[in-house]
Amino acid sequence: MPFSRRELFNNAGFGLLLLPALLRSPRTILRHLLFDPEGPLVSPKPIPVNPFMRDGRSLVCIVYGTDPGRMLRRALELLGGIDRLGLRGARVLLKPNVLNDQPPPSTTNPLVVKAMADMARAHGAAEVVVADGSGIIRLPTSANLTNTGMRAAAESAGAKVLALEDELWVRLEPSDAKAIGHFYFSQPVYDADVVINMPVIKTHRFAEFSCSLKNFVGAVHPRYRPSVTFWSGDWHERIAEINLAVHPALTVADGTTTMIEGGPTSGTPAKTDVLICSGDRVAVDLTAMALLRSFGKSSKLQGRRIGDQRQIRRAAALGLGVGSGRGIELITEAVDPAPPAFLRLVEHIRQELLDA
Repeated sequence: MPFSRRELFNNAGFGLLLLPALLRSPRTILRHLLFDPEGPLVSPKPIPVNPFMRDGRSLVCIVYGTDPGRMLRRALELLGGIDRLGLRGARVLLKPNVLNDQPPPSTTNPLVVKAMADMARAHGAAEVVVADGSGIIRLPTSANLTNTGMRAAAESAGAKVLALEDELWVRLEPSDAKAIGHFYFSQPVYDADVVINMPVIKTHRFAEFSCSLKNFVGAVHPRYRPSVTFWSGDWHERIAEINLAVHPALTVADGTTTMIEGGPTSGTPAKTDVLICSGDRVAVDLTAMALLRSFGKSSKLQGRRIGDQRQIRRAAALGLGVGSGRGIELITEAVDPAPPAFLRLVEHIRQELLDA
């Protein structure tokens, strides 16, 4: 069967993108990268009700501190309690960002993930899994999970650890998707009873920023990731549309150390010592964008309302979360003495959300 012009360009670009990986990857990685997987066709799951809302608005909690365990416990208390997640007897999957083998903010802080795994087990989860798939040219994920300390942190909390390129896939053809058509998505993530999204907050040279929506790219088969066709002009829309495959009950965005310029693999870090938590992944991204913009380092994030960013706009149109900062109720607290910079940051974020 002949290739269409678009398929020809996409496959040519795919080969160029993979060249560094092809030069150094073992045979098993080549199989993952060059061939479609087998996987049953499944339906997108219905979008559930956000468990953390008040008066029709999505609750977003920002907690400042130095101990991720204390910060996370307090954040969930402020949102209304962890019991709203229905963890007892559930298969719980935590999805951090393990892009490569580098420390935060290139990857999620393992201590934040350990704190969430500990809480899930303490509240009766039948199984806790920590899983991700690294960047295409940074595979295998298994080594990155070890080198970042994510594996040790997860296993110390009694969690199982998965490298998603080594697991099974399902095929989705969401009728609401316009940019992506069909794609293969991680079966363990799709099958989990409760998914908790655990991105790190960072700028991104191509996608502008990376947080909640972008984090699920790691659960997409490498051949179907938005980066493969980034020159097609619909990178942002593809990021939003892959989120039709999974609906996290909670997003915990790691801002203990934030990447405020560059990214996603390397850039300028800032010690921000915050977690952003919500049942609304889009609300988390709006808040994370406001945080990033407060530093004024990334030109790609300046010059427009945060609600106009294309990932955000497409996700809101799909019903994946709020479309504006006015749909958010922001709750903030410091569990340790906070510097004036935290108070200024909160005020900046509040104003950005009002203007979004």
